[in-house]
Amino acid sequence: MSVVDGRPRLPLSWVALAVVAGLTLGYWLAVDPVVQSAAQVAYPLLWLAVSAVGVAVAVDAGARSLSPLPALVGGAYVVVLLWTAGLLAPAASAPELSVHLAIPGWGPAVHYVGPFVALTVVPFLVAGYATLGLLAAVAVDRTWSASMPGAVGLLACVSCTAPLVATVAGSLGAGSLAATLSTAQYPVATAAFLLSIGGFAVVLRRTDD
Repeated sequence: MSVVDGRPRLPLSWVALAVVAGLTLGYWLAVDPVVQSAAQVAYPLLWLAVSAVGVAVAVDAGARSLSPLPALVGGAYVVVLLWTAGLLAPAASAPELSVHLAIPGWGPAVHYVGPFVALTVVPFLVAGYATLGLLAAVAVDRTWSASMPGAVGLLACVSCTAPLVATVAGSLGAGSLAATLSTAQYPVATAAFLLSIGGFAVVLRRTDD
């Protein structure tokens, strides 16, 4: 905790975590979901908490002053992550939008199918991939050394493919969520996500030394 003008100042990461916790609690009370296993709750909360810390790291490292080219690289990286995960795919159908309420982090999930693309927004996954994209952009802007942690981040998508998308596109009931968790390799995906966030943090910290 730092002190500014004689007043204590909370670290930005603490504030980000508090905001995530507050939003999660409010959504939980509103939806009142049925929980079948601890894993259903643990994975989204872990991803969202680490994403909040990752955003704080990116902001502290200069995310507010990104140059256009690194920002474009970060955006392209997010698109690659979403595509690899199966959350973004080509489509050719009449526009259709559906929203599914579920356990915080899994929901509210949004599934859109249109004439060109299909997009599935699962909050904790999209937040995680967006955080990786932001960190990649800042790392490229600062050092052009984002390739290794970025490659590791791709592993966080490989284990979250068709089973997840099929669940969101169909029904996000507690039973289907439990089935998804039992078949998808979320421990591997989560480990890759954490390793990637840590890799970016190390790259950015070295540029400050």
